[in-house]
Amino acid sequence: MTSTDTERPLVLIIEDNPQTANALSMLLDDWGFAFVTAESPSAAVRLLGARVTEVQALITDYHLQYGFTGIKGAVAVANAVGHPVPTLVTTGFLERAECLDTFPVLSKPFDPSVLHQWLSFHLHPGGEPQH
Repeated sequence: MTSTDTERPLVLIIEDNPQTANALSMLLDDWGFAFVTAESPSAAVRLLGARVTEVQALITDYHLQYGFTGIKGAVAVANAVGHPVPTLVTTGFLERAECLDTFPVLSKPFDPSVLHQWLSFHLHPGGEPQH
């Protein structure tokens, strides 16, 4: 699923659970963000193509398919973009997430307002979200 209006900040969602990806997509769309969802880092880079450099924030699940983690995804995205991207890791298994010192983590299920605050802070610093 994508909403790639070039006037809106572009958020990349890496989530291998279709229901969770859909829920995140609906929230981001309601809040006025453009987004691309993918089930893996490599799928994300393929889907974005040349637009990968436009990614302004990443929301990634920690536990992805095939042994990938959101940490590896964040590194892959940063390499493709050319610089670190603000990253938020989500997980239903907080006790097994090994990224607490590297990236902020939201434990699933989470309050959408926390996600909105994080996005607003990183994509609209010093002001209110632009809708």
